[in-house]
Amino acid sequence: MKKILLLSLFTGWIFAAQAQQPLRITGIVADEATGEAIAGVSVAEAGTTNGALTGVDGSFALTVRQGATLTFSYMGYQTLRVAASDASPLAIRLSTDSKAIDEVVVVGYSVQKKRDITGAVSKVDGKDLHKIPTPSAQLALQGRIAGVHVSNQTGAPGAPAAIRIRGVGSISSSNEPLYIVDGIPVESGLSNIAPSEIESISVLKDASSAAIYGSRANNGVVLITTTGGKAGEHRVTYNAQAGVQRHGRLTPMTTTGQYIELYNEAAAADNVGAPIARALIEGSYLKDFPNVNHVEEIFQVAPLQSHEVSVSGGSEKTQYLLALSYFNQAGIIKHTGYDRLGVRTNVSSKVKDWLQAGLNMSVGSASQQRVSSSGDGYAGEGGSVVRYAFFRNPAIPVRDDKNALVDKPSEYYGSAVYDSFFGDGYNPVGLAENTDMTENLKSLLVSGNVLVKLPFNFSIKGVAGVDYSKTLFRTFNQTWGTGNRINAVNSLDVSNAENMTVTANATLNHSFRLTDEHSFSWFAGTEAIRESGQTLGGSEGTLTGLLYLGKGQTQKRPYQSEWDASLLSFFGSLSYSYSQKYYVTLLLREDGSSRFAAGNRWGTFYSVSGGWNVESEAFMQPLTAVSKLKLRAGYGAIGNQNIGLYANLGRYSDQRYYTFGGAAYNGYILSKLGNSELKWETSRQVNAGVDLELWKGSLGVTIDYFYKITDNMLVEASYPPSVGSVELPWVNNGSVLNAGVDAEVFYRKNYARGGFNVSLNGGFLHNEVISLDAPIESGRIDAGVYATRTEVGRPIGSFYLYEMEGIFQNEMEVLTSAYQGRGIKPGDVKYKDNNKDGAIDAQDRAFAGSAIPTLTAGLNLSGAYRQWDVSLFFQGAFGQKIYAQVNQDIEGFYRGFNVTRRFYDERWQGEGTSSTQPRASWSGKQNNARAGTTRFLEDGSYVRLKNIQVGYTVPNTQKVHIEAFRIYAAATNLWTLTGYSGLDPEMTVSTNSLSEGDRANGIDWGTYPVAMCFTLGLNVTF
Repeated sequence: MKKILLLSLFTGWIFAAQAQQPLRITGIVADEATGEAIAGVSVAEAGTTNGALTGVDGSFALTVRQGATLTFSYMGYQTLRVAASDASPLAIRLSTDSKAIDEVVVVGYSVQKKRDITGAVSKVDGKDLHKIPTPSAQLALQGRIAGVHVSNQTGAPGAPAAIRIRGVGSISSSNEPLYIVDGIPVESGLSNIAPSEIESISVLKDASSAAIYGSRANNGVVLITTTGGKAGEHRVTYNAQAGVQRHGRLTPMTTTGQYIELYNEAAAADNVGAPIARALIEGSYLKDFPNVNHVEEIFQVAPLQSHEVSVSGGSEKTQYLLALSYFNQAGIIKHTGYDRLGVRTNVSSKVKDWLQAGLNMSVGSASQQRVSSSGDGYAGEGGSVVRYAFFRNPAIPVRDDKNALVDKPSEYYGSAVYDSFFGDGYNPVGLAENTDMTENLKSLLVSGNVLVKLPFNFSIKGVAGVDYSKTLFRTFNQTWGTGNRINAVNSLDVSNAENMTVTANATLNHSFRLTDEHSFSWFAGTEAIRESGQTLGGSEGTLTGLLYLGKGQTQKRPYQSEWDASLLSFFGSLSYSYSQKYYVTLLLREDGSSRFAAGNRWGTFYSVSGGWNVESEAFMQPLTAVSKLKLRAGYGAIGNQNIGLYANLGRYSDQRYYTFGGAAYNGYILSKLGNSELKWETSRQVNAGVDLELWKGSLGVTIDYFYKITDNMLVEASYPPSVGSVELPWVNNGSVLNAGVDAEVFYRKNYARGGFNVSLNGGFLHNEVISLDAPIESGRIDAGVYATRTEVGRPIGSFYLYEMEGIFQNEMEVLTSAYQGRGIKPGDVKYKDNNKDGAIDAQDRAFAGSAIPTLTAGLNLSGAYRQWDVSLFFQGAFGQKIYAQVNQDIEGFYRGFNVTRRFYDERWQGEGTSSTQPRASWSGKQNNARAGTTRFLEDGSYVRLKNIQVGYTVPNTQKVHIEAFRIYAAATNLWTLTGYSGLDPEMTVSTNSLSEGDRANGIDWGTYPVAMCFTLGLNVTF
């Protein structure tokens, strides 16, 4: 009996021990209807943080305790609970959830199901932004959304990008959208947020959706939600990229032999009848000249790398994420680069059943090493290195035999005549090496949120945050060149600027149903924003030894400034739904801004919109192919307050000297006129759209038509010269129309072992000035000469130029044509006499297009098979013009500078030889290289293969405790199709005209091009 009892106890102990042994569960998760594998499904052991994600083939592996329950959850599918057993592998089938499948979108102080949205809202997932190696999510957003145009200012590392949503609405003030990060407005846009930190981006394009942001929403709203932790097992993720960059296509320039041929041809022709003859490059003047491509010389193959490590996880009550990111990019132009280090943490917690709280914090430090990237130095930054590279003659070496930089050719060849032969422009490599220009940025973005749930379905949400940045900008202009001719007196400029925006908002939210058919939701809130900043800096000259302020001996000029502005707002929204078929939404906001004088500070902004889910109607049920058909329409008014600070007040400046009693005294003058009558710029918008999806969402089409008129535009006044040199005030003047169509089409298909997705978006735009007191000329291209004119009936910043009709072929053509000027000969440019008065003058200028694209588009192709995935992304813009100001010089015989190969090949050499390029001549350049002609205006349309990527996900990595392991190769900006002759058709405003904004767009002074990039990367999750 004892033996039997002992045996029973021993057997029970064995079974109990076995029952405590963990189970290793494996399986595959697939769609119940199609049998297609589902990647990214969350597999969790219920009641614990233990979990895993399915791979691209739907497979998973997880170790759990005996008797555990597994939960399988994925957006768009019903959550499934399965008891764990050793009957592995499991074949899990998930069924779609008609409620969960409706995507959630962040929309103005709240989130909405996409099914319920009545405005024009587009969403981009963060994973689509991670593919392009850039520190800026603005550039990663390029081509992703219909009606949203993103372009580089220059291709320099860390250079800002411009985003235009549905056109250009303001003539003088900013056209940048409002950026909201985790509920907090940020002044720096997305420049300090790495694409890898973004969960999703929502873009509010019309008044129906954006009116809730009132006075700041005139140019659209970009809402960014950063990534956070998710309930489940603690995960460590490492993402890395490393690659190299190089320049793309370079503008062909003449060789030394070709240049000498052109020089002698031009000199021989100009010497006929000239009182003083030019020497020819022949005989004893000929030397063993080098043949240097100076445009090629300024570029380098540059490395790029990025790394991000994140730790995330949590329970169903509390989730966390801690991430460290680093981005480093050397520039393709020598002595340029950018690096950024960021730390970010997100924590959210369900403290009580009725209380939720969260804290997001991002700290960043960035450094940019710069050279002048565009312009000729008119704005004070110095001439572009690219511009000087175009100018530099191929007969001048970069360095001499002692490896010293060569400046003037006369220094190298020993005679002043060589400055006449080859020009005295700066050595572009020397300019890059001797430029000491850095910008260091420290940033902090903190936001906290609290959600309190109250009885009867009421809730209160509060958000508060701080956006702080500190920028140190330092330039040392050192002395160099022949005889120390460049910066003969060295100088140091230092500027330290601090900016801070403090935001606090609170909303009371409520939703309820009167019956099963009638449902309402509303919220009311208030928001207070205070912006402030200060700048402290100075400049000094003649520094030796230590290069710090206080060490200079001359030109000492300290300066300091301080500013602030405030905005107080009250807003509310009311939405009604009938049986989830019919929707009406009302938005109202009152804004009070300190930027305007008392009496004009408050503005009222509103919208009303409606939607109809047609597929829910009984008459649609026989049409089983239609899974979604929604009609939307809305109207609203939103505003703009982006004007200069204290524009309502006059401004005085010092450093003005007056004489009293024979002695000079420092005094003040009125330097800027104010306008106390300034009021809000207001935009009234109509939007109508349709959303259609067929075959369970396999094919989808979204089309929106918009009509937007901006009135009472905030512009700088156009007063007569009699007012003197005082800066003119801001006034409310004129109106602008932006109208067009946005369209998005996708087709996606999943199979058991893979699938593919094709998506195409396009935005068509018509921009036109409806009213304006007087035309505004902008975009300086020469002393007192401007390339653009903003006038009624034309787009903002339209090119207004002399029209080139061709080339005079013989003397008879010269005699029988309108008078062009003195000394016109066959081979010179012929301009069109538009006013038919028989003479070419400023009255003959005509409108010739604008820099605003009429069509922007993006095409995304992606597919997967087993563990392989591939994606291609094309982006383009069409219909815009570029004025190649740099060609005005390098095709205009401007001193002894180099000339394009195009001019050499196409120049006029006798009757019938050319109708595109004039004869080689310095004497004819006043006519042939006249500033502001269509000779230098080109089509800027382009299509660019923005990114191509091939990846492989290694299977069965769970065996070595790696949840997912993916490697990939990618190329960015690999191919560009364009007719533009310059380095890059993708550009905005040069440094010459930054203050003029969009009305001086599309003028190329020789601009830093975007880089072609080849990268390898990996994504690992533990």
